[in-house]
Amino acid sequence: MKTFTKLLIGGTAVAGIGGAAVYHQNPNTQLPIPTITKKTSDGTTTVDQTKTNEELATTVIGLYGANQLKDYNDWQAVEKTFQHPTDLIKIPVDQNTMAYRIIIKDTNEHSAPYYQLSGQNHNQVEFFDGYNNKLLAKSDLATIIKYVNAHYSDEQQKEIATQLKIKYAN
Repeated sequence: MKTFTKLLIGGTAVAGIGGAAVYHQNPNTQLPIPTITKKTSDGTTTVDQTKTNEELATTVIGLYGANQLKDYNDWQAVEKTFQHPTDLIKIPVDQNTMAYRIIIKDTNEHSAPYYQLSGQNHNQVEFFDGYNNKLLAKSDLATIIKYVNAHYSDEQQKEIATQLKIKYAN
């Protein structure tokens, strides 16, 4: 027995047999562009991997910041920025702290959002607003990696990490 379904979507009747189809009333409506390659599986990134690969560390920290700090425009823009080659400015703060500024559109190295890795093993991450250097949030690196692995595959993380270029501050 075949199923016949009739739906009203956006003012247009849609009929089908056993399959799913979506039609829009206005064919010129633009659908959102996917941010990065579709997730195919959970990520497997580890804390140890981020210790030896700064681009991977910035990828997971940047994605976490983009998703968790959506109330801050610059952090919200990080995931979109990661779709293209992206520069980072690495700034030593002190013996136990390193800052990374993510250069997004319309920012420079002095106003870009940034994060700091702090603590003896750089396991604490602090997120800052680049304009006034205000601390926005703190999290431990393991929590960040767990979140990103649950939402982004290894392929997605690698795709971003290969587009990042780290430069040292002058």
